[in-house]
Amino acid sequence: MTSCNPDLSRQMTELRLTLALGALAVSAASPGSWPTPAANFPSKLRPGDDFDRFANASWMARATIPAGEQSFGPTAMLRALAAKRVRSLLEEAAVPSSRSRSPSSSSLERKVGDFYASIRDSSAMGGEGLAPLGAELARIAAITDREALSAALGRTLRLDDGSNTQTDGIFGLWVHQGFDDADHYYPHLVQGGLGLDRDAYLDPSRRAERARYKAHVARIFALSGVARPDWATQVLSLETAIAEAHATRADTDDPLKANNRWSQADFGARAPGLDWTAFFRAAHLTNQRQFIVWQPSAVRGAAALASGRPIEAWKAYLTFHLLDHYSSVLPDSFARFGKERAADRRSLAIAVTSAALGEAVGRLYVHRYFPRRAKIAAQAMAENLRSAFRERIGRLEWMSPATRSKALAKLEALKIGVGYPDRWTDYSGLEVECGDPVGNLIRTERFAYAQALAKLHRPVDPSEWSSLVPQVPGAVINFSPNAIQFSAGILQPPYFNPDGDAASNYGSAGAGMAHEISHSFDLLGNFYDSRGRIGTWWSSGDLVSYRTALAPLARQFSRYCPHPDLCLDGQRLLGENVADLAGLRVALDAYHRSLHGRRDRTIGGLSGDQRFFLAFARRWQKIETDAALRHEVETDIHAPGRYRGNTVRNVDDWYSAFGVRRSDALYLKPLERVRIW
Repeated sequence: MTSCNPDLSRQMTELRLTLALGALAVSAASPGSWPTPAANFPSKLRPGDDFDRFANASWMARATIPAGEQSFGPTAMLRALAAKRVRSLLEEAAVPSSRSRSPSSSSLERKVGDFYASIRDSSAMGGEGLAPLGAELARIAAITDREALSAALGRTLRLDDGSNTQTDGIFGLWVHQGFDDADHYYPHLVQGGLGLDRDAYLDPSRRAERARYKAHVARIFALSGVARPDWATQVLSLETAIAEAHATRADTDDPLKANNRWSQADFGARAPGLDWTAFFRAAHLTNQRQFIVWQPSAVRGAAALASGRPIEAWKAYLTFHLLDHYSSVLPDSFARFGKERAADRRSLAIAVTSAALGEAVGRLYVHRYFPRRAKIAAQAMAENLRSAFRERIGRLEWMSPATRSKALAKLEALKIGVGYPDRWTDYSGLEVECGDPVGNLIRTERFAYAQALAKLHRPVDPSEWSSLVPQVPGAVINFSPNAIQFSAGILQPPYFNPDGDAASNYGSAGAGMAHEISHSFDLLGNFYDSRGRIGTWWSSGDLVSYRTALAPLARQFSRYCPHPDLCLDGQRLLGENVADLAGLRVALDAYHRSLHGRRDRTIGGLSGDQRFFLAFARRWQKIETDAALRHEVETDIHAPGRYRGNTVRNVDDWYSAFGVRRSDALYLKPLERVRIW
């Protein structure tokens, strides 16, 4: 066992200095939420000719793309800052003398610190080898019949985050409300069990990748000392058969195809071959009567393979995937395929700790970096946005009265979470032992799995945070249930400053929040009602009116061409472009509401509306290589930032704020300005 209490005072001093200098460097290379004096704008460029360049030219002149990256912007900056902060928090938590004096936080800090330190110390992983997995390896080796195999597969059931892309067990489990039932949680079974993505097994052009993967499997078996010579071949053959039964990404993303409710009794009849009684017993789901089967073909295929393939092939498969699953806490030689082990042991430890104890790390993060007043200010902004949406929806021309009523009901029911959850996960029942990286990860996974199963016995909580953790800059919209969350990591300068300028906050963070909220009322949001139940709620006439109103926006963006041979596809970009426009309009309304009828002050020679629009344009600032730009234009559903900032040309207030003239390049006649929101 290794000590979790090393003397790290010198390293901590160096780390704090590095963090401080890094934050200063990032701040110097990026905009804040405070306005730039008017004198600093390009003197020869009118805002009406290229508003993005007018707002961002000075930043672009001094910003640089970090080594090894293809682009850089505010969100990338926040990710880098969050990573430095998390690193500092974990290093402090690993040193008892650096932990908080508060009894309520000291236990959590100890668990986070001991978990992290156990992985950071390479001797903890190298010294014991595979011994911590010995019991499970022995259980796999002892499989002799289909019942034991089914139980072993049941023990591999892993939690999925709802993305249906993270599951390395044969199936993943996502505990979530039903598609048709907003009152109860259901276990959603999703396909899994592959070491590569589905298409890698089926695409003839990726033969070389499959060969490299097979060599990797053989190498892991050689390191383990528990395999037979043909096991790598059997693993690849079995995984190929599993992939053949998997649904495509397009089908997986279609909620209408995922809404398949099976009773536990249905599995034996609909997916014969697996001993489902043994499977569900091992997965602690014996008493669960109803399931949502996301991809029935994958369940049928896996069940048929359980009876049709030799037990020896399954033992090879289970052995490899056990070692692969826990590779992050095994010696460096067990690193996953295609993922080189981090040269910096601390980077590996940070990644594993953040994945296993994300909300615990998040609680430490917001205690240090996101004060209560920031949450209160963000909540006030969110409610102003809700009020602005209410007024906008009330006068939308493309919505029929019946649809408008449903939209308003959905708006009122929307749960908007900001910063961090109102109720944190209680980790008091989790045991973390110093110097036991494998055991800690196993116990953490079992703890999370038990918590997920416990939800099956209580009503749905729409305010529950799903996959987003506070320290990661981002936002998540959950159509089911009807909820949305904005993390503490994203609600920071340059997007949001609780002590900063309201105009800048609304133009940046406010527009971003309103953008996400607007998706509740677009073509995708139309699939889910006010409680997150699946089912369209627009009339056919609404759909026709909506598409007609959007057509000018598609044409507008299709005329943008970064190069003569490279133009945007306005039709493909419509979903995000209309959300940008909705976010801009609604955030401007909400900003004006926040003034309570007063006229905002002038700062740096700029009026409130000018600061609002400048903050909006700066929200999308970005520098990137030409190769990255071309890839973005050809594949992304978002327009390049330089064009998103120019969305302002559709808003009347922008014209008056900056004195835009008919002769300016971005000028649109009033009837040409898109007014869908």
